[in-house]
Amino acid sequence: MNLLYKIIQTAATMWLGMQLTAGYVTAPILFRLLPKMQAGEIAGILFAITALCGLVIFGAAYAFFRKQLASLSWWILVLWLLLACNHLLVTPVIEAHKYGLDNWLLSLVGGTFGVWHGLSSIIFLICTILAAICVWKWPKPN
Repeated sequence: MNLLYKIIQTAATMWLGMQLTAGYVTAPILFRLLPKMQAGEIAGILFAITALCGLVIFGAAYAFFRKQLASLSWWILVLWLLLACNHLLVTPVIEAHKYGLDNWLLSLVGGTFGVWHGLSSIIFLICTILAAICVWKWPKPN
């Protein structure tokens, strides 16, 4: 269990680096250098990969170590739920806006591309902050 604990702790730290790099380094460079649609496609792929990795890593952290990480378990759960909402609910609405497709959530609540993109950006930032808190406060294994 100690090895699994260290692997998940390391993976969480690496994921935080992925999140920071994708959102605050790579995406701005892509939008500076490429046409908007092409940059958006590449950034979307990076964000999807990052989100899926985060769902696996923090899902495993919560499932395996919620007792050992008692002081962080709620932070990890909230992080996981926000990642899931952003990836499974908000991102499909953004895609629907970009390509003029139907989406059940967009039909239900409406909103412009900018509103949904802004919501996604806020969730992304909150996830980054939560992950930083978790990585910073992650206890040493016994």
